[in-house]
Amino acid sequence: MFRHNHHAFTLVELLITLSLISILGLIAAPNLTHLFEQNRIYALRDQLKAHLHLARVNSVFHNRDIELCGSSDGKLCDDQWQRGWIVRFVSNNQIIHQIQLSSQDRIAWAGASHKIRFHSNGTSPLGNGRFYICDKNQAVALQIVINRQGRVRQTSGLEAGQDQSIKCK
Repeated sequence: MFRHNHHAFTLVELLITLSLISILGLIAAPNLTHLFEQNRIYALRDQLKAHLHLARVNSVFHNRDIELCGSSDGKLCDDQWQRGWIVRFVSNNQIIHQIQLSSQDRIAWAGASHKIRFHSNGTSPLGNGRFYICDKNQAVALQIVINRQGRVRQTSGLEAGQDQSIKCK
C-alpha cells in the first residue's frame, strides 16, 4: 500500500491567519490614507511650482509679459484658483498651458493682485503673494510664496505670526 502524506492548513490555522491579516489591515489603512493625501498635496505643489517657473522662464525667453491666473474652465481668467489655472501671454491672451484641478485639490491664492504677471526680465512686482495648499480638513499643509523679484519659495504649514484661522475655500 502506498501512503500519501497530504499537507494542508487546518481551519484553526486559516482563521488565525485571516484574523492577523485583518488586524494588520485595520492598523495600516489610516496610514495609507495619510500617505495618499500627502502625495496628492506634494503633487499639487510640484505642479504649481513647475508652472510658476514655466511662466517666469517663458517671459524672459520670449521677452514678453506672461501671467498666471485662476480659471474654472481653462480658457478665461476668473480668479477661481481652486478649480485650476492658465499660463498665457498678456499681449494676445494666447494660452501656453492650462491646468484643471480635481475636486480633492484644495488651493487658495492671497496676493497683491488676482493674477501673477511676470515681466520680460522675470520679475513680478505686483505678483507677490502666497498660495495655500490645504489638506482634506482645509488646514494649510504647504505654502508657495512668490516675491516681487519673481522668486518662489516653499514653507510647510503656517509661518510664525500668520493667522491660524487661514483655510482654503
